[in-house]
Amino acid sequence: MPRQPRIRKKKVGKSSYWYTEAGSETYFGNVNDVPYAEAQKLFAEHLKNVVHGNRKLNTLTCAELIDFFLEWVKQNRAEANYQRKKQHCNEFGNFRSNGQRIADLPANRVRDCDLTNWLKECQTKRGNGQQTLRHRYTSILHCWNWGTKNPSPDSYLPPTFRPFAAVEPPSVPRNVLTEDDLIRDEEIETLFKAAEIDLDSFHAFGPKHRREQNPYKEFVAMLRCYQHTGARTGELAKVEIADFQPRTRQVVLGNHKTSKSQRDPLPRRITLN
Repeated sequence: MPRQPRIRKKKVGKSSYWYTEAGSETYFGNVNDVPYAEAQKLFAEHLKNVVHGNRKLNTLTCAELIDFFLEWVKQNRAEANYQRKKQHCNEFGNFRSNGQRIADLPANRVRDCDLTNWLKECQTKRGNGQQTLRHRYTSILHCWNWGTKNPSPDSYLPPTFRPFAAVEPPSVPRNVLTEDDLIRDEEIETLFKAAEIDLDSFHAFGPKHRREQNPYKEFVAMLRCYQHTGARTGELAKVEIADFQPRTRQVVLGNHKTSKSQRDPLPRRITLN
């Protein structure tokens, strides 16, 4: 005799959720946020859809999930990050698995083979290297992981849904560097001397004789700053007087390039030489 469908509690990590296995594993929200009566109503509606074969009414497609995800990335991440993830997610959505576009599939019906086959196609037909494949893999993984947490408490996907958990990330071999690959002191000094040249003298309509005041003389100081601090241009441009710590002779930047991608942002410390 088949088991009677009913609503249950399921613990995921430190949280408990209302869920059922009737039709498919379906969640109805966090136990602490959704009252039992409300969960019962959602469960009854779910059973109607299962009985009448109308489960697609509440099914989120991959295209819809990608749209929600990209909108979030656009609002919370840098423009370059958004453009890269937009390209990768749209290309994955247009990929055909068993003759059907990924974008048209329910978001909770994708499988590890879909991502694996797409990465293989990117490698064979587009000639993508391991680093590019790693970026593509990360974008798709981020999208589906995001769907299991957002919006809170009723996420788009079940909290335990991990369709790509078995997909190994593309391995990027480390570049073998030797001392011969590093810039030598003589080359650095040659670069500094070249930076002292009046660049306008190379222009067709530039000055024909050496000028006493070189408008580009500060370029050397900027190069020396790069050498002694190892800082990025954007980081140096954002430095303010308040960021300087005279006791430790450091410049401390709270807002820097990698702070946007860190879960717990750490300040960037530039030691002045």
